[in-house]
Amino acid sequence: MTYQVATPGSADWAKAQDMVSRVPHWHHKFEIVPGLVTPGSYDPQFMLDKLQLPADMTGVRALDIGPSDGFFSMHMARRGAHVTAIDYRAKDAHGFGAMEALSGLTFEYMQMNLYDIDPSSLGEFDVVLFLGVLYHLPDMMRALDLISRLCRTRLFVETQYEPDLTPGVAVARYYEARTLAGDITNFWAPNRECLQAMLRDAGFRVDREDDWGARLLVDASVDVQQEQKKVRMAYGLMPKRG
Repeated sequence: MTYQVATPGSADWAKAQDMVSRVPHWHHKFEIVPGLVTPGSYDPQFMLDKLQLPADMTGVRALDIGPSDGFFSMHMARRGAHVTAIDYRAKDAHGFGAMEALSGLTFEYMQMNLYDIDPSSLGEFDVVLFLGVLYHLPDMMRALDLISRLCRTRLFVETQYEPDLTPGVAVARYYEARTLAGDITNFWAPNRECLQAMLRDAGFRVDREDDWGARLLVDASVDVQQEQKKVRMAYGLMPKRG
């Protein structure tokens, strides 16, 4: 159902407010319909600006890994992209379902663990967003290997990183238990050189970077000149478990 919200106080406005209020938790804070802002704790508009996505994405096949409440999926779809979103949660367990209903946009939403992605069934995507996910993963290289099989053009990675950790050497810091922001789902924070090296070994070329505080954004493209992908070879040769 799509609500054409005209003014606060209207019946459709009340329905939209009710839908937003029923979401268990909002992370993204954004205007979901004109005049109605979600109660999230994180304003993603500045990140959208930093991505510098094309204004016209007509015909672009885009993948949003870990879309949260769907702010970036929504904006890519509004620009004409066909968007697939993958998250470990059901779409109604966060704000994605409400965003989809209220925006009138449609998405291919897949509830699954990142490591369960089958690249052969999903095919390739022109643009892959991998924002705020990498440092939550116990195996960063396996994730980048999977993404390299899905991405045919451009990858955006945004992550927690360690700006002062052994400059000039590719290293990452492991966070035990809840030692990073009190969140047990946080595992690793690479330094800049480490993220660059991992991306190269997964078959990407770093084209642009941006950082603020302990966050790093990398705009990378598939490196067609790289004949052998170290990570793909390694995981391809590993026997499957069970």
